[in-house]
Amino acid sequence: MEIKDYECSFSGILDICLYKHVHSRKLMDTKISSLVIALAVASMALTPLIMIQNADAASFKCENQSGKPHAWITGCKDGWYDHDHCLSYSPGSGDYAKGYKVGWAKGSC
Repeated sequence: MEIKDYECSFSGILDICLYKHVHSRKLMDTKISSLVIALAVASMALTPLIMIQNADAASFKCENQSGKPHAWITGCKDGWYDHDHCLSYSPGSGDYAKGYKVGWAKGSC
């Protein structure tokens, strides 16, 4: 018996072993190719979400919010910092808490 599809010229039991080896390599190559395609599709799907969040954060600055009290601006900066550094949510009270909530929404952990 001769396997013509592969680089194999042996016969008998050895043919079966070589066929299985070549087949398993092709199966692994297919799995790796599928994984690469899945990662590429996932990264293309998530890129717009990341870009939009960064663009939104870049266009917003706590200190540029006109008419806001100093406590609000400080709270906004602190909330943003805490959320970016995965710290716990601790808004406090008053204008500081209102600013903290806005800043927390802009940050990401």
